[in-house]
Amino acid sequence: MPSAKKILYMGDDSLQGAAAYLGAMLTHAGFSFEHRPSSQATQIDPGDDSTGLFIISDYPASNLTYPNQQALAQRVSEGAGFLMIGGWESFHGLKGEYHRDPVADILPVECMHSDDRMNYCQGAVPVLRREHPCLAGLPWDKPPVVCGFNKVAVREGAEYVLALRLLEITGEKVSFAREEFPLLVFGRHGEGRTAALTTDLAPHWVGGWVDWGKQRLTARAEGGNEVEVGCFYAQFISQLAGCLLQG
Repeated sequence: MPSAKKILYMGDDSLQGAAAYLGAMLTHAGFSFEHRPSSQATQIDPGDDSTGLFIISDYPASNLTYPNQQALAQRVSEGAGFLMIGGWESFHGLKGEYHRDPVADILPVECMHSDDRMNYCQGAVPVLRREHPCLAGLPWDKPPVVCGFNKVAVREGAEYVLALRLLEITGEKVSFAREEFPLLVFGRHGEGRTAALTTDLAPHWVGGWVDWGKQRLTARAEGGNEVEVGCFYAQFISQLAGCLLQG
């Protein structure tokens, strides 16, 4: 049964742009959400408990004043969920700059203090490090390939569930680089659940993840463009949001 509380989804341009993907998937899963485009600032009322999950995706820290970041952190400490999704304006990124101030303190990962973007043309593959309810029923033995992510460090005590391994392709030889990078990490801040997903869920970093699953589905958020995606992409987003949404 969907939560009575809504999701506040901040970033990814507009619902006619990159936000069409996550917006459509939230709609398809039956979640109620409000979207704030990347071009607009956000005011967070610490006394308003109608939001059960805050999502930041390609939404620069400059759009959230220090008092609004404090209010968001307070709402999470009181039980709301929080998810940061990767991108050029997430974590540190090119101009996300979430390496300081209150939002940095509630992340289950530590941001770099300089440009953390990892654009990788040969692709990176998710690797299951530990089981988690949001990953259940998905074929991690046949994973998708993503094309970029933000480099972060896992905080002590956080739940590190998915890693990324870089593909190395030379002629007909395909192998993995030795180093792994965090992809999905969970944590807690007070009573609230938090998560960091270091790749994007919209092109271009999402790569083949958006087409994960042979069964195709189409969906559209109200006021947004229609998107066509793979069934496992939709299932992952539904389960991730469901695990974090409180109330």
